[in-house]
Amino acid sequence: MIVKPAHEGSSIGISKVDGPGQLARAWQLARAYDEEIFAEQWISGREYTAGILVNEALPLICLETPNSFYDYAAKYEADTTRYLIPCGLAGERESRLQEQALAAFRAVGASGWGRVDFMLDADDRPWFIEVNTVPGLTDHSLVPMAARAGGMDFTRLVRRILETTLERPSAVGGGLDA
Repeated sequence: MIVKPAHEGSSIGISKVDGPGQLARAWQLARAYDEEIFAEQWISGREYTAGILVNEALPLICLETPNSFYDYAAKYEADTTRYLIPCGLAGERESRLQEQALAAFRAVGASGWGRVDFMLDADDRPWFIEVNTVPGLTDHSLVPMAARAGGMDFTRLVRRILETTLERPSAVGGGLDA
């Protein structure tokens, strides 16, 4: 299973638990970051992410790491993590998964921009593991990486995100005048 704090990002406080003897330590680590803890089934497979911008899913990214999962070290410290764009899936399969990611994004009431993370298990079934409504926004973060692969530079991406926010002033606490 995977044990993680409910309100953290960047895989902070997350542990993979391979047996009963590891559960207490994983719980204590997660508890150090949050009072609410998730314990979920471990999914083995390839991990993907779909950047979402307005009503469109950007090109999928396949995340590869030699670590046991795409943890904090794989995200920010390792130079062995690979970000595959194109993601390696057939075009029709990628399009269906982009549609499903967009549907997952909408299903939780998210709008504007964000990211949906999922895995494909050994039977090629998707497992949607997270809808991230506050993903990284540096020029080397995943959403900008996907936007770049789709032909949108960083400046244009940021401009589009700002335009979307201005179109929905209630999304930013009442607009810029609040």
